[in-house]
Amino acid sequence: MIISKKYNTDVLVVGGGVAGVSAALTAARAGVRTLLLESHISLGGLATNGYISGVAGMVEGNCKEWLERIDAEGYLFDRPHLPTFDPERAKLILEHMLLEAGVKILYGTYAIDTMVENNNIKEVICHSKSGRMAIAARIVIDTTGDADVSAFAGVPYEVGSPEFAGLNMSTTLAFRMANVNMTQYDEAVKAWMAKETADNTIPSKMSLIEELAEKALENGDLPFFIFPTALIYKVPGTPHDDADVTVITTHSFHTRNLDVEDLTRQVIEQRRQITWIEKFFRKYLAGFERSRVSGLASQHGVRDSRRIIGEYILKDEDIACGTKFEDGIARFPEFYDTHHPTSPRLGFMRHIHLKEPKGAAVCRPAQCSEEMHPFGRPGGYEARKNPGEYCEIPYRSLVPLGIDNLLVAGRCVSAEFNAVAAVRVIAPSMTTGQAAGVAAAFCLKDNIVPRNLDGTLVRRAMIGQGVPLDKKPDGYWAYLRGLKGEHVVVPGDFVGVMTSEGFKR
Repeated sequence: MIISKKYNTDVLVVGGGVAGVSAALTAARAGVRTLLLESHISLGGLATNGYISGVAGMVEGNCKEWLERIDAEGYLFDRPHLPTFDPERAKLILEHMLLEAGVKILYGTYAIDTMVENNNIKEVICHSKSGRMAIAARIVIDTTGDADVSAFAGVPYEVGSPEFAGLNMSTTLAFRMANVNMTQYDEAVKAWMAKETADNTIPSKMSLIEELAEKALENGDLPFFIFPTALIYKVPGTPHDDADVTVITTHSFHTRNLDVEDLTRQVIEQRRQITWIEKFFRKYLAGFERSRVSGLASQHGVRDSRRIIGEYILKDEDIACGTKFEDGIARFPEFYDTHHPTSPRLGFMRHIHLKEPKGAAVCRPAQCSEEMHPFGRPGGYEARKNPGEYCEIPYRSLVPLGIDNLLVAGRCVSAEFNAVAAVRVIAPSMTTGQAAGVAAAFCLKDNIVPRNLDGTLVRRAMIGQGVPLDKKPDGYWAYLRGLKGEHVVVPGDFVGVMTSEGFKR
């Protein structure tokens, strides 16, 4: 094997999504020589290249700093939940943050193998326009999303859902539209919700778009039901009555997200769906009469593939039960965000099954459908996440078995299938990345391996870096915590709250 270039660094971060950027930023700010590899030519992964421009989860630490910088330049729509940003400007700001911190970046570079000796990664083998390269590092952080480096090094991992015969979550290709009148669209959504919740009733459908899609199907304007809703985010800085928006709604099902032929199938069919959705929106959706597709995401929305086996596997029930850990280094207050592997009409799985009610979970005796569980319907209790609670992600879930100088952050950390919700969305991905950067700096300073590092030290450092793990979530999350009423299950498999003032979702 001919090696055209060699590099040597203290910390090597492989993958320039938000988790990787956060890890590299934190390590470099601690005074550690840091090199980041990214296969694309811009940073941010699915958040920017994939047009997933709404930030779910707790905005803390590096994530908060990033959004504040975007806001300072006028490219953020700040709000209590799901602040949204201009994905193009966000890429530039991430790059500026890394360069300011002294991180060396290599774009167009793919990790393709590792050289392992005595349970240590001695070199990561990469491919780029320069040919094959070997990069030696004292600590490697895998933020590839697919746990590529971990797999090359022999770390054990799992793929897919055991409940769905190993299938992955459905995938999405987002796109951008121009010439949207958001005033008209917002009014239409508000009017639909008022109609659906009149007399304090629970909505009969998940969204206005679901209702309109049913009409389009009846009229022959859609060939099949694609998905019951859409995330439509206005791009900040564009006029409200002539806006650019990002749209997240295309879906492929029965996916195998480590198979190149299946991934290709998904991208092709989702691009086809975009052409149908454009016509559907123009004809049926208020405010979209003049809209047009103005961009396709350059990164495909894969939600899960490999999940490493680590020192602790974050359990599905940890989300529902609101589990806290002594070495908790990130928080997740959202619902299960499991996109259904097989059903476009259901869209989501927001619950798991427990033998009996447990912890803070919102439970009811199992009554879900065969469509929800096509490979076998579980018994026991359906368990959903309490809107007023949150779980923590422990440092141990970032530490893989088998390799001593490796950390993992982002969606491929050690977690069960449904628990991936707690680590794959933007905010917790950045926080787990930040924790990995903190841990790497500690390990290099004290000359220890990550599995021997006391995770409570990482937790305390995270608190010092603006992640208030020692306090209950505030803002929007405090509002949810204060809602008093009966928990109800609503379309989309959500838990809502029926209060004395009416239904709240």
